[in-house]
Amino acid sequence: MKNIMLVIGLGISLVASIFMAYGKVFRKKEAIEEQSGSGERENQKEMEHRLKETRFAQVGAILLITGFSVQIAANVIFES
Repeated sequence: MKNIMLVIGLGISLVASIFMAYGKVFRKKEAIEEQSGSGERENQKEMEHRLKETRFAQVGAILLITGFSVQIAANVIFES
């Protein structure tokens, strides 16, 4: 019972982390360019910042998903 609850909790955390990062992870380059304006120097810097921020969020999401997946697998495989 303990392991089932642990796996359910980790699964919920996994889904929650995806929802929390959704806006940054799944933002398209076209949307970033549109939000950054007409291409003035300030807007160019803003676009570069948003692209960099999105890449970091994507890597973070991959790491979160990997970490939670490993925990779930360990709890299922090595159930004691």
